[in-house]
Order: sequence, then structure tokens, then C-alpha cells
Amino acid sequence: MSTEPPARAPAQPPHWGRRWLLLPLLLGLAAIGGAVLWQQWRQERELFVSITSWPANEYLYLAEQKQLGRPFGIDLRIKQSSSLADQRLAFVRGDVDVMATTLPEAIAVCQEAPARCPQLVLVLDESVGADRLMARVGLSTPAALAGRQVGLERTVLAEYLLLRSLEGLPVAIDDLQLRFEGPVALVELLRAGEIDAVVTYPPYDFPLRQDPRFHELFSSRRMPGEVVDVLAVAPEMARTRKPALQALVRTWWAAQAYARRHRTESVGLMAQRQQISPGEFQQSELGLRYPNPSQQRRLLAADGPVARAIGGMANLLRTARRIQPDAPLPQVTTAFLVEP
Repeated sequence: MSTEPPARAPAQPPHWGRRWLLLPLLLGLAAIGGAVLWQQWRQERELFVSITSWPANEYLYLAEQKQLGRPFGIDLRIKQSSSLADQRLAFVRGDVDVMATTLPEAIAVCQEAPARCPQLVLVLDESVGADRLMARVGLSTPAALAGRQVGLERTVLAEYLLLRSLEGLPVAIDDLQLRFEGPVALVELLRAGEIDAVVTYPPYDFPLRQDPRFHELFSSRRMPGEVVDVLAVAPEMARTRKPALQALVRTWWAAQAYARRHRTESVGLMAQRQQISPGEFQQSELGLRYPNPSQQRRLLAADGPVARAIGGMANLLRTARRIQPDAPLPQVTTAFLVEP
């Protein structure tokens, strides 16, 4: 019989049990780190854009729904505002850094928050009749509104359109009785006979345009190149997220292209969101013109049409004492323009 002692089991590495106890902790930390990195990556891709109810803005909604920004490295997220005034206030507060808005509203931001005075990076559309002054039949010209109640939203665009409609007439905006309400309420007030005229636009104006009791006194068709919608960007956003904003421009062109290829589907989706029929949506677009990519550099040149329109608007608004003479103005830029 062997007298050799039994072989000893291999010695366990010191603290082996403790190492096993550390493994779940390490895995947990790795998972947390991965989640943080993923969240950071997602936030870097996300780009929020504020819009209001307006036919052209629905192409941004279309881009969001069809995820058209993802091939360009952004995840587009739409923030809906109930009115231009609410949208402007959100931009002034810093709640949003990119908005699809009008030139007068961009001018107003510079008046209210000079540090947030936006850069204009893309022209989305030009209103060639979509913004209008509607009145009761019997009031034949804007001059007939003297002493009458005129409804409008509390926006710079609405006041600017009124100012332009009265230009050259022996009537000033202070001669009108202005009543400020939301776009739906304004139309109902006019239909109920409680006011005499209203500044309106699609999709809200359809009941008035189909009612023989009302007619158009003035529209953006008589002020070409002035009522344009733009992408307005906060200065800090323009400084720090140039690739994302260039991707947003590409996404806009992708939405336009998608709508051309899938017209019935796209119009149906955009009209449903505006709570109108596809036919009404297409009718509302008759009052709009969409500049193509080749026109953008001319429009946004330092001495181009948009810059000149801003200067003319500012002069009229200063004369009417709607803005201060020393307020800065939005700056046009071609730095973010890219081919589709």
C-alpha cells in the first residue's frame, strides 16, 4: 500500500470568492456606462424643430414621421406650437433653438431677446396669397375698416400685413379697433358678426372663403417676397451644431422629394394632421411658392431678397412704433446650405 500522502488540491487564488462577487457590479457598471453613451449618442442625433399650423410646415412633420433625417445623421423631432406668438415666446425663453417661422416674428425675437436674435438658414416657402385680410361684404377696401373691429392674432406678422394693407391710405392702424384672439376663435367671431374683418390663413380660413358673406380685401399676393417662412436658428445652436443643421436642410429636401414621389400618401398624412381634406390641403398650397435648392443662395445672400425684405419690414415697424430703432435684426446666412 502506498504511503505517499494524497495529492493536495490546487491552491485557490486569494480572494477568489470576492472576485466572483465583484462580477455583477462590474457588469452593472458596464451596462450603466453603455446606457449613458447610448443616451448621449441619441441626444446628439436628436434635433427639435418648432412649427405652427401652416401647410409648408407639414413637410417637416412628414420628415419626422418617415424618419427622413436618419440617413443624414439626425433624428428629427417636431414641437408643435399653438400660434406664432407662443412659438416666439418659447424661442425667446430658450425652450427651442430652431423654429419654422416668419420674418416679422424673427424680427420680434431680436427686439425681445437680442442675445437670441436668430440666424436664418433656409427659406421654406413664400406666401403668394395664403395670408389674407378677410372682411364682410360691403367693406370694399382696407380704408373702410376705420373705426371697425378687426381681429388678428397677437403676432408681428398679422400686424405687419395690416400695416401693409393700409399703406398709402388715409387710415392708420391706430384707427382700427383691434381684437386679439386665437386663429380658430377669430374666424368664428367674424362668422357670428361680432367683428368686421380678420387676418387669417390656411387651414383656418376655409370656412370664410367658402361663405358668400365674406371676401378678401388684401393678401400677401400684393406684397411679393415679403411674407416668407424660414428656418430660424439660435446663435449658440448655429455655432455648435453646424453638421446637424446642414443635415436638417438635407432632410427638408428629402421631404419635398418624398412628397413628389408619394403624393397621395403624403398629402393624406399632412391633411389629416391639419384636420382638413386632401383637396383642401392642396388648395391651400396654391397660395404658396417653394424655392428650390438652386434659388437659396440668391435668396439668402447678404444683399439678397430676404435681407432687403427684413430691412423694409424693420423700417415700417419702426415707423409704426412696433419695434425700437436700435434693435438688432436677424442675419441671413448661406453657411448651412447643402445640395439635396
